[in-house]
Amino acid sequence: MSGIGQPEQSISIPAWFLRDVAPRIRDIAELQVMLAIFRLQRDPDEWSTPISEFDLLEDEHLRSSLRRDGAVQPPDAQIRRGVELAVTRAILVQLDVDHDQGEPERWYLVSTEANRVRLERYRNGSLQLPVRADEAHAQTNVEPARPGIFRLYEQNIGLVTPIIADRLVEAMELYPRSWIEEAIEAAVSYNRRNWRYIQRILETWATEGRSHETNRRHQSSSADLDPEKHLSGEYAAVFRRRRRE
Repeated sequence: MSGIGQPEQSISIPAWFLRDVAPRIRDIAELQVMLAIFRLQRDPDEWSTPISEFDLLEDEHLRSSLRRDGAVQPPDAQIRRGVELAVTRAILVQLDVDHDQGEPERWYLVSTEANRVRLERYRNGSLQLPVRADEAHAQTNVEPARPGIFRLYEQNIGLVTPIIADRLVEAMELYPRSWIEEAIEAAVSYNRRNWRYIQRILETWATEGRSHETNRRHQSSSADLDPEKHLSGEYAAVFRRRRRE
């Protein structure tokens, strides 16, 4: 951190983000992740630097911003949630890099027209992603990743249109991811494969709780998904607002 009398380091944030995206972000993790992405850019005028998941998880400024006072658990889950929201909203493009050994490595690019062109160069091998010092093996395959919740919806319900994409992003801001996954599962079980039915399930769970009948196949996790827990936790403001409506 700069001290008194020392010049402050400036961070370049694109106008489109401040104008069109930031006002729509309701999850603090997503906002903090994007600010970290812009801060870590080597070329702030083009936002063309790919940022690895490793670098985000190890970034002390980001970790500090998302670490709750008195929290025992590290903020890794919060960081991953913020990244997932940004990828789902199409602010970030996720690249999955398969190596000869080990788990795929994830990289992120700000979603600009220039970076979409750059993405194809990463895929055909004419442009190489940076290699960390602890990664001795060469990359073998680079593919853009479809947001996980989009894949789940498309595999079980139908095409993700722009309107559905907006609804899914909004749901991810309001509810735990596990709720959305299980609401989709319930819609499939009852052969009601449409977003409106899924949304009604989520709203019912948030305002009335999860009945034994609805949750009979997931009894072991019912305590974790009890809305009463969230009335004093991370989703407190959301559920209180839902109950008042």
